[in-house]
Amino acid sequence: MVLKKICVFLLFCFVFAYGESGLDSTLPSAPQDLKMLLQNAQKNLLLHAKNTESQALKEEKKALYGEYLPKVALGYAYQNTLNPDIFYPERVDGAFLEAQWLLFDGLKREGKLEIAEYKIKAKESQSKSTKDQLELKIIKEYFSALSAQSKLNALKHQQKELQESIVKYEKFYAVGLAALDTLEAIKAQNYQNSYTIESVKLAYKAHLEQLSLLSGTQVTTLNVRTKLQDVSLDTPQVAREDLQANFYATKAIESAKSQYTYLPTIALTNRYIRYNYHNRNIPLLPFNIPLEDPNYQNIFGISVSFTLFDSFATLRARESARLNALAANFEYAYLKDMQNKELIIAKEALRSAKEKITWAQSSVKSASVTYSYAKEKFNAQLIDYTQYLNALTTLLNAQSFYDEARFDYEIKKAEFLYKNGNALVQFVN
Repeated sequence: MVLKKICVFLLFCFVFAYGESGLDSTLPSAPQDLKMLLQNAQKNLLLHAKNTESQALKEEKKALYGEYLPKVALGYAYQNTLNPDIFYPERVDGAFLEAQWLLFDGLKREGKLEIAEYKIKAKESQSKSTKDQLELKIIKEYFSALSAQSKLNALKHQQKELQESIVKYEKFYAVGLAALDTLEAIKAQNYQNSYTIESVKLAYKAHLEQLSLLSGTQVTTLNVRTKLQDVSLDTPQVAREDLQANFYATKAIESAKSQYTYLPTIALTNRYIRYNYHNRNIPLLPFNIPLEDPNYQNIFGISVSFTLFDSFATLRARESARLNALAANFEYAYLKDMQNKELIIAKEALRSAKEKITWAQSSVKSASVTYSYAKEKFNAQLIDYTQYLNALTTLLNAQSFYDEARFDYEIKKAEFLYKNGNALVQFVN
């Protein structure tokens, strides 16, 4: 009794020490939750690109304000005259300081600012739409990977059954209790199964790599318990961000008409110049002509300009802008109607996916019963290998269909929520 306790204690110490030093390195990594991947999608480079484009448009709008503030320029002017005379010296040079201020440009300024604001809103909605699309893709890839993983497990279970049968029938064949064709048929099915396993492994790996790309996190394991919250078909609809982006883009096109107008342009200018005069050509006269060259000059001006006639160019350009706006409105109306139709289809697909789970579950139960009887009869050599393999294949297909139906239902939830304009991350447990 004492010896037994000592052995148990030593075994415990060994396991504890080995676990501290070596077992941790072989343990699988923790499953990566779907919600964590969705939240981490904020690091996606494509989303960063959209956000950067929004910032660029905001800076562009700030630049528009600068165009209508006073501008000051400092420069140097030089003039050389080939034939100087009393009025035109040979050379004139000097520095100048000039200020300009565009007071009114026929309401084009207000139109440009309005266009810029709509473009910013459109780009911000595009950025949000990109985020929604990334989240939908992540959810699809996640459950597609789980479906592939489930199919892979079912195939491995089938392969284990086949390998056990191979070992058993090799013994039967060795003593003359089984035919060679039965053994070879089971082996052939095993080879086909191994081929399918490799294909499913590749598909599973591809889904993981896509998840890694979309989420910006290296994904190695998944949480098989992951699912979305139950979704009601009566969930309130919210305007989708891609439709909002199109709406603001349409408004920007409508505002382009403001750039074609016959209203006047009013501007102020003021220029201060320091002159240096060189070598006037003064004719010889019996009397002196005193010349006093000014050392500086200050010129203030105000300009008001109207376009009286431009061969109807402005009118035609304004009509073109109106037609572009009309086309944009037609496109927006079409997209809005299309998204409503897509939502109707998404509702039907969600309802259908839920029904498929029930039928697939019933199929698994029936196939399991059939296979259990077939296996017993096959081991007792009451049925041939063809009936046994058919029962095994039917069970595998039923399990695959059930898992596929379960995960497809989660995908259909996400697609419905996306079409309905809802934030996907809020529905992930």
